[in-house]
Amino acid sequence: MTMSILNIVGAKIWGGGEQYVYDMCEELTSRNIPNYVLIDETNTSLQDRFSAVASVITGGLYTSKGLTSAFTISRKMKKLGVTVIHCHSGKYILLAILLKKLTGAKLLFFKHNVIPAKTDFYHTWILKQIDACICVSKLVYDLQQVSAYQNKFHLVYNGINPRRFTSIVNNRNKHEFFVIGYAGRIIRNKGIEELIKSIQALHYQYPSIQLKLVGHGEDAEVKWLQSFIESQDLSDYVHYEGFQQNMNTFYESIDVFVLPSKVKEAFGLVLCEAMYCHIPVITTDSGAQREIVEHNVSGIIVPKLTVPLLSKAIEDIYKDSNKREQLASKGYEVVNQQFTVATTVDRLLSIIRNV
Repeated sequence: MTMSILNIVGAKIWGGGEQYVYDMCEELTSRNIPNYVLIDETNTSLQDRFSAVASVITGGLYTSKGLTSAFTISRKMKKLGVTVIHCHSGKYILLAILLKKLTGAKLLFFKHNVIPAKTDFYHTWILKQIDACICVSKLVYDLQQVSAYQNKFHLVYNGINPRRFTSIVNNRNKHEFFVIGYAGRIIRNKGIEELIKSIQALHYQYPSIQLKLVGHGEDAEVKWLQSFIESQDLSDYVHYEGFQQNMNTFYESIDVFVLPSKVKEAFGLVLCEAMYCHIPVITTDSGAQREIVEHNVSGIIVPKLTVPLLSKAIEDIYKDSNKREQLASKGYEVVNQQFTVATTVDRLLSIIRNV
């Protein structure tokens, strides 16, 4: 039977989860496996972005219309021959289950967040309906175990698409300034304020240190960030450059990447991207980052997010070029061997064939 996959993407803005699906779709297409992405009918930005790697189907995901349009979506799925559904958010699992019932497709539920499994009637019922639950890190996997359905849980690490970064790997440039980079959602629980304050503290002693931040955010969070930079008079060396569609430009421009999350990261795809680009990374011990980064071997892990600890980690790596090179080299090696999208897709296809 020919395999054909539909990914349900309900996010409103671009983040690591969306990049993960994008790279997966591109890998599936390269293997001649038909794949589709279901996106809200009003989100033309995501529609345009995903159309480069997959066929786009639209529906009313942001309102109750999503469930009522399930019959229309299911007819499209049958016409296209979709045999597998990937659901990437609990918000859309009821829609996914309904589409499974209407089409007979297999259903994989991806867990991209660090939340302990719930065993009430509703969540147990969901586990009965799905064919497999994909956990993107061991941290997520360990939290999701429900003994009665243990065989449905699978650990499948996220992976990056190396083809996106070939030019950077081969052409790392030296910069006039020493640029610290952050890429991700613009939201305070990602530790952005502590990162800016760390750069502020270091800049007086090391004027060449600058900070570049890129990423999407809700209007209120972006306004907070811009206001904070202006009110602290940091605009000469702290730069927010908005959403970057081509991340090559960003990675080419930075010397160190920092992911200073306060929240528990379910994985940390952006760390893998930076490491693959031979950029030394600094992150916190707040989630699954330790599954990617080995402290002082393939990156730096700050045990707790405080301005003094983060400043010290940045200062140490700034002053030691040999350490930067060693961390960058080992980081690339780890990602190239363990965290590529080809490995991810191999594992997913094996699971699909056996459920």
